Amino acid sequence: MSKNSNYFFLFLLAASVIFPKWIVTGIYFDNSILVDTIFNVEDIQYFPIIINLSDFILNPSYLENINENKILPFPTYGILIHSLFYKIFKIYSFLILEIIFQFTFLVIFFKSIEKIFINKNYSFYFCILTFLLISLLELASFYENNKYINFFYNNLNENLGLRLPRPLFTGIVFFYFFFILYSFQEKIKKFDLKFFILISFLLSVFLNSFFYYFVNFSILLIFLSIKYQKKKILEILIDNKLKILIVLLSYIIFSLPFVLQFIYGEQDYSERIGVIQLTLKQKLFLSNYYLSNLLRLESFVLIILAFIMHFYLNKKYYYIRDQINKINIFFYFVVVSIIAPVIFFLISPKIVSIYHFLDILSFIIVFYLILSFSFIFFQKIKFVGNYDKKNLFKYILILTLFFNNVFIAQKITHENQVKLIELNKIQNFFKKSNFVNSKKKLFSDDLIIMNLWLLNGNKQLSISDGFTNSLKNKDIEFNLVNNLKNFGISSSEFKNILSFGQSELRNDFLMRLFIYKYQANSLFTYSEISNYTEDFKDKILKTSPFRAQSQIMPEDEKNRLVKLFNKIQLDKKFFSDLIIINRVNTLKNLKIYNREYKLVFSGNIYDIYLKP
Repeated sequence: MSKNSNYFFLFLLAASVIFPKWIVTGIYFDNSILVDTIFNVEDIQYFPIIINLSDFILNPSYLENINENKILPFPTYGILIHSLFYKIFKIYSFLILEIIFQFTFLVIFFKSIEKIFINKNYSFYFCILTFLLISLLELASFYENNKYINFFYNNLNENLGLRLPRPLFTGIVFFYFFFILYSFQEKIKKFDLKFFILISFLLSVFLNSFFYYFVNFSILLIFLSIKYQKKKILEILIDNKLKILIVLLSYIIFSLPFVLQFIYGEQDYSERIGVIQLTLKQKLFLSNYYLSNLLRLESFVLIILAFIMHFYLNKKYYYIRDQINKINIFFYFVVVSIIAPVIFFLISPKIVSIYHFLDILSFIIVFYLILSFSFIFFQKIKFVGNYDKKNLFKYILILTLFFNNVFIAQKITHENQVKLIELNKIQNFFKKSNFVNSKKKLFSDDLIIMNLWLLNGNKQLSISDGFTNSLKNKDIEFNLVNNLKNFGISSSEFKNILSFGQSELRNDFLMRLFIYKYQANSLFTYSEISNYTEDFKDKILKTSPFRAQSQIMPEDEKNRLVKLFNKIQLDKKFFSDLIIINRVNTLKNLKIYNREYKLVFSGNIYDIYLKP
């Protein structure tokens, strides 16, 4: 299998993953490229940040009358390339980068596996069979709502899939890190300066793209340093003081964006994404809860299987030590992923979205087991590599993956055809009404509509996603109340939006504005437990501390917002010019009483009101 042949088949593999969804939407719908992109790109929540960063707007408010807010402390490395490409290629940048990133990922993935399997054909089979497994698991999940199918599919897809920016971008760095760690034992002996500057760069990328990888890989580096040079580590540090200083300075320079965001970032944004200050009591509770949950049957079985596999591989295949040592790197990452959360909980004064630690642990165990079983299989079954028509077999596998993904895309598209048709009508409405590159203000409760509005070059949103703006919470509250009261809704209707007097788990509209601000679980509640309704108090105390998504607005907060609604002095300069409401979402019962707004479109999902 020649080098060019490797890249050719890897490109076909990338194409079989990416192109089916674009082909299906292109065939079945005469959509705008904007609509197709919103529908086909995973996790469009990052679109507004990419758009603003492309114009070097670091403190997006989406309102021209609010521009004194601090910068958005968002991990920019994960979307930096997308912002640069968006500046040049606009909407087409998303498809272009999907192809580039997916192909790059597969090349890195293939090369990291090839170092283990040695045989190029085996390495390619592992790559394609892994993606075929993901595709088959997704297909199975359509017909069987099985928690084990969902568990394996989610673990693999969320770490090997096309979600922006993780794993589409971070997946490349993740496997490249393993690729260079294969030579760590050799490089640390002479403390190769270029090697460790590269390490410092990759760590800084993790720090400002996916912080949890930064924690785990940092601990892994310490673990490997001690394991490989436990008797000489102090000697290495003393003999290479200047090199270590250069590496540290390099790391500081690479990490400057993170440092600047930490200093100048909007504090209310940190509250919205769920940053929690921990007390010693909370640290101990969290650590104990985590360790106890490792003993749950599913978790315990997976961990034990990983350890058994490790001992089996090292005993059975001791004679191919170089290959086994590379597999062991993944096992060491399993070990580190087990202990890293506790270390982080005890050392760090703050935490945020700690469920990611569990996701990393689950994935690396599943991946390590798949990798190990595949290695054993290819060691025992030799005929595949010698098969005369091995290229034909590769084509068959790629075509199987391609048509399986076409079928999945057809099913997803069919389930969303009503929404796609209406989105295209709204896009045509924007064009006909000259809502392109305008300064008009849109009020919408729908993230898709917000993104479609911004992708058309419009800059202003009356209310925007709390994850992508750097507004203070009081400004978000004011803009919401100011517009709703202008629409003519009453205090009682506003109470209904807030579910006043009854606790509600994950109000989608409030989560769009405040994200994880109102966490309510056994570790943390935004307000005293007495401020929640009786039927939810016990549920909150029994909710896992890793459930940042458990969002319940307490009654004292609802009271405060109702008082704001009743006392507010309306400000015309923040009134909306256009209203688009999703009749399936939380605001499905919202009525626009203000006669200045005329209903100009009413569909199965969306209603559009326009102020002439």
